[in-house]
Amino acid sequence: MTFEIAIIGNPNVGKTSIFNIITGSRQYIANWPGVTVEKKVGSFKYKNHHFKLVDLPGIYTLSAQSDDEKVARDYLINESPDAVVVVADSLNLERSMYLLIQILEMNLPVILAINSIDEAYSKGKVINPSFIEKTLNIPVVLTSAKKNIGIDQLLEAIHKTAENKNIPLKKFAYTNSINSFINFFSKELEKFDFLKSYDKRWLSIYYLEFGNKNLYYPEELIKEINSKFDINKLKSEYMDWKFKFISTVIKSSVIEQGRNWAMRDILDHVMTHKILGLLIYIVALYFVFSLTFNIASPLSDLIDILFSNLGNSINGKIPIPWLNSLIVDGIIGGVGGVLIFVPQLFVLFFFMGFLEESGYLPRAAFLVDKLVRKFGLSGRSFMSIILGFGCSVPAIMSTKTIANKKERMALILSIPFASCSARLPVYILLISAFFEKNAATILLFVYISSIILVLLSAKILQIFFIKGEDVPFTIELPRFRMPTFRNLILYSWNRGKHFLEKAGGIILIATIFIWLLSYFPNNNDIANSYAAYLGKFFEPITQNLGWNWQTNISLIFGAVAKEVVASSYMTILNVGEEGMNYALQTILSPQSALALIFFVLAYIPCFATLSVIKQETNGWKWVFFELIYTLIVAYIIANIVYVIGGIFL
Repeated sequence: MTFEIAIIGNPNVGKTSIFNIITGSRQYIANWPGVTVEKKVGSFKYKNHHFKLVDLPGIYTLSAQSDDEKVARDYLINESPDAVVVVADSLNLERSMYLLIQILEMNLPVILAINSIDEAYSKGKVINPSFIEKTLNIPVVLTSAKKNIGIDQLLEAIHKTAENKNIPLKKFAYTNSINSFINFFSKELEKFDFLKSYDKRWLSIYYLEFGNKNLYYPEELIKEINSKFDINKLKSEYMDWKFKFISTVIKSSVIEQGRNWAMRDILDHVMTHKILGLLIYIVALYFVFSLTFNIASPLSDLIDILFSNLGNSINGKIPIPWLNSLIVDGIIGGVGGVLIFVPQLFVLFFFMGFLEESGYLPRAAFLVDKLVRKFGLSGRSFMSIILGFGCSVPAIMSTKTIANKKERMALILSIPFASCSARLPVYILLISAFFEKNAATILLFVYISSIILVLLSAKILQIFFIKGEDVPFTIELPRFRMPTFRNLILYSWNRGKHFLEKAGGIILIATIFIWLLSYFPNNNDIANSYAAYLGKFFEPITQNLGWNWQTNISLIFGAVAKEVVASSYMTILNVGEEGMNYALQTILSPQSALALIFFVLAYIPCFATLSVIKQETNGWKWVFFELIYTLIVAYIIANIVYVIGGIFL
């Protein structure tokens, strides 16, 4: 028999960590809200039973404003799981109780997992689960996903609850007037056939708490209810009852409150200081980029030597000239030329993961919240922008957490300007050839420029193209935590593997195609090849930037995936990494190279990003808009950078 179990909780309480431990999954866990934007499904076996475990997005209530909140609420309403594991934060138990009671009111079989209990112990906080068990009539387990505490007890509780889900659940002792309302409302609901499959008491309580929002209640029913009850007065009475009830449970179950960690307060004060905090943020990014270059360079050199030796060992041993050129110059030279940047990517992801995991980046989001509001965005948007540094696809999908539709649409169309990791090989290639002495500074400048570009784009789009109402935003700062090495490796791998997958797929195919265009029709006479003809066609509009046909053709193929720009150069220029810097310096000036870096930063998103834009906007209209929009913006920026760069370079 297979049981379906849902796992839910407030954002950042560790529910995905528990999900990973139980199912053996490798879902990435970040230290900020909104990481799980869609439900994730895993499975496990326990005592000869199969269990399907559904990880729902983190939510605070069932009021559901953003898309990910709707995913969680709709699942609980429509799917009727055999049990629901509500994960609560041991250091913020009161907040989690609000959601717990809402789910209990849905008449669902619930297990409460009070997580991060090791952190509570370390601060002297002692929780007695027995009182909560008796009061709410549900199993309560103390867990620590980080230290694998209480997981066996949680599995046993899931097993027992799923097998005995029909046992009557706890009925809350509301006030007489609330009970009177619920009874009347429930009876009236029976008149409507389409509501018969839903729990009438819960629909009554949901209306009392949230009104006619998100769920459809017949108008005649609303009129009848409003004529007999003072809804505002009843709602106030209900909220008073709920908060008093929660307060009583917390007071009786938390034996010792423990102590606050003064160091955390100091760090919070410093990190969120409006001037000092920004300086720290810029310095942190500078160190990350410096480490990216300094730590990874020896590994890149080693990979380059391996591919050079491989190419040299094969070159001349294949009797068919074109096949020899395809394998040595096309495949080994092109794909190998991109793979040498793998160490930089993994080092960058590792340290960016450290900033996320430690709880620093949410503070950066808090810090810039006031600033980005001037651009029609919020601190939550800033977190999506930071995710965009890894890849635009998950960053765009993370916008589901944004309830403001105007803000979300502007962000979806602007996130591709956030400098994703696919662009990093191109930056490294050009910076190494032209700006090696100031590599970290140039890279920092590029990344800061990309953030500014996203903000400006979002503002312009909201002024001229996207209309809608503003929605208030609040942000919660997670606790500072020392990241686990395992999670940092998972973070790096989950982002870096896409690059490796692309190297074996899109980049390989593009490299072979570019080789064909550059080899034929005149047998390796690149200057008179199809690639040259195509690149020269665009020279009239790029020669003012100092770009010739080799650069044009690289950019054309880079529209598929940005890494292809680098592999195209490797194939077309037909030199190893040692000779690449010189080869680039013969076709580009530093001024042209800088303009090229910024063009690559802004121009056409990769095909995968365009695909997810279509998915999130439900149509082709915004995909075509994005194609034209980013191309125009990139060309304008490249020209500006070229002119300004000419003054200093």
